[in-house]
Amino acid sequence: MKAMMIASISIILLITQTVMQVYATHYYTGNRWSSYSIDVCYDSYSLKNIVLDDKGDQYSKVAQQLDIARNDWNRLQSIFTLNKKDTCDNWAYATYRGDEFIAQTMLCINWIGSCYYDSQNMPSGNIVKASITFNADDKWSTSRQCASPYNKVGPWALNYVARHEFGHWVAFRHTSENSVMYHSYNCNYRDSIKPHDSYSLTIIYG
Repeated sequence: MKAMMIASISIILLITQTVMQVYATHYYTGNRWSSYSIDVCYDSYSLKNIVLDDKGDQYSKVAQQLDIARNDWNRLQSIFTLNKKDTCDNWAYATYRGDEFIAQTMLCINWIGSCYYDSQNMPSGNIVKASITFNADDKWSTSRQCASPYNKVGPWALNYVARHEFGHWVAFRHTSENSVMYHSYNCNYRDSIKPHDSYSLTIIYG
């Protein structure tokens, strides 16, 4: 009887763990880096065009905001890390795009020439290159900003948006859960990496 109870408890725990893993990664595309350590380069030439706290030409301040977001991912229990470098294949930069988007992530799958902006429709395989484009036509802030995404111009909290975009780098899609990957800009979701995101990253990379 005792052996049967232990076996039953073990089966329940196994099922629970499996369900938790499936739930935790339901917004994961199935793509991943072959390495656990990814280099990130900041394009100082274009990022100085970001208007941050109503001032332009503030690359150091912009880089600081990107560091906040990047290091939030690095502080998780997962062995996955995003490392700032001077030269690499993976870039964060800015460009003028009107009201087309706030920021956008591109992932290249399997080879450099096979790149996608739509994480919903990527082929299977490894991520080999990534980039983030921030819209220099928008206004950005270093403080908590809860601007509606429908106003088209911001201001947006730069590290909040960067935190979300770095989530796309590990091939997380948008979700409606309590997650930094919430499908639209909302400062209550983007202000920190949520347990849902942290657990998912650990499941994928260890």
